[in-house]
Amino acid sequence: MTHLYSRGIEYALRCLQLMAQNPAIPRTVVELCQEAQLPEHFTRKMLQPLVRAGYLKSNRGPGGGFLFAIPPEKITLKNVVEGIEGKTRQKYCLLGGSAPAPLDKRWTEIWDLSEQLLVKTTVADLIKGWDGTDRIQSESSNSVTTIHTLEDKEAPSEEKGRRYLPRN
Repeated sequence: MTHLYSRGIEYALRCLQLMAQNPAIPRTVVELCQEAQLPEHFTRKMLQPLVRAGYLKSNRGPGGGFLFAIPPEKITLKNVVEGIEGKTRQKYCLLGGSAPAPLDKRWTEIWDLSEQLLVKTTVADLIKGWDGTDRIQSESSNSVTTIHTLEDKEAPSEEKGRRYLPRN
C-alpha cells in the first residue's frame, strides 16, 4: 500500500518526540538515534531541513546538539512535513488513477482529514497519550515501571544493534 508520509518524516517525528520530552536540553543525533533505534546518517539528513526552516537550532561542539528554535507547542506536524518535503504535497490517487469514483472520493476525504489533523497536532502533542494525558507522567506510575522491568529481564544482556524499519 502507498504510504502517506516518507520514512524520513517518521524518523524526524520520532526524534522530535524525544526532544519534546525535555525541550531545553540539547540532543545530539547520536543520542536520538540510539534511543529511537534509527540509522544515524539518514536521520541527520532529515533534521537539517528543520534547522533551515527555523524550527530547530543546531549547535556544534561540547554541549551542542539540536534544540527547538521555537516552542514545540507552536510547531505543527504540517510544519514538519512541509519543512522536510517542501511546501506542496501532491495528492495522489490510491490506485494509480484507476480507482472507481466512490473509492477515489473516499481517498480524497482521507487525505483531507489527514491534512486537517497535521494542522491541529503539534510536536508537543507527540508526548501525550490518546486521551490527552502526558505520557511522561504516566510512565512514572508503578504499573508502567513494572512492565518495563519485565521487558528488561526478558531482553538479552548484550546491547542490541540498531533496528531498521521493514520496507513495505
